Amino acid sequence: MPDELSLSLRARVALEAHGFHFTHSLGQNFLLSDHAVAEIVARAGAKAGDHILEIGPGAGLLTAMMADAGADVLAVELDRAVEPVLRDVLGERSVRIVIADCMKADLKALTAEAFGENAPFSIVANLPYYITADFLMRAVRLSPERITVMVQKEAAERMLSQPGDKNWCATAATVRYFAEPSMVMEAPASLFTPPPHVDSALLRLEMRETRAVPAEREEAFLNLIQVAFRMRRKTLANNLTAGLSLSRTDALRALEAAGLDERVRGETLTLADFERLAEALHEK
Repeated sequence: MPDELSLSLRARVALEAHGFHFTHSLGQNFLLSDHAVAEIVARAGAKAGDHILEIGPGAGLLTAMMADAGADVLAVELDRAVEPVLRDVLGERSVRIVIADCMKADLKALTAEAFGENAPFSIVANLPYYITADFLMRAVRLSPERITVMVQKEAAERMLSQPGDKNWCATAATVRYFAEPSMVMEAPASLFTPPPHVDSALLRLEMRETRAVPAEREEAFLNLIQVAFRMRRKTLANNLTAGLSLSRTDALRALEAAGLDERVRGETLTLADFERLAEALHEK
């Protein structure tokens, strides 16, 4: 393929040459715009010397541009059918490609092998929107320096919600515990091939260097957040008794120790409230 072709044109030629068919069930909507992808690279802060775990490289425009910026890229792609397209677009660029399901693969082991044990890295992802929440819950636990992910615009807005907002949910609370989220770019459906039914946005999570809950109690704290939002119409006391197998007396005592009203609902709690409640439950 001629080197003088733009990346987007290289991708379109490769997609046609390999007879690639977009699979709706895999959420395949490729961003084939050099300008838009260049903006993602800039917003993701990809630069020389960076280690980047890319999830869902697709046709490889973003992969190629991050590599051209000098980043060391490990690309994890689910669909083996897109691999020849990806390799055509990347050409001679040095990029590691792993065909695997990001929700099942041992991403910690893959990054350690690619970048070195405990080496800092960032995550850049363009994945099916139906796995956004589940993927973010996996990704934050990998302790990257930053996560930049293209998501449905509505999901980005949910991640930016605050306690008491109608969009405040377990995923948003968990994300805010690990990171400071921001929406750094909007991407209308018309930018994608084929166009999805919704507009998208680039969500960037700047990971916190320190977290408020001791490491040995963190999983219990994160489980508490999940339990608090499990049944939104019920009081937090009811959710605690059902979700943590507590007696109502113990649940009410924990709420009182945390300075919370017995009628409070989980969706009104701040992270500080959750931290006090987790401490009260630990000391119970």
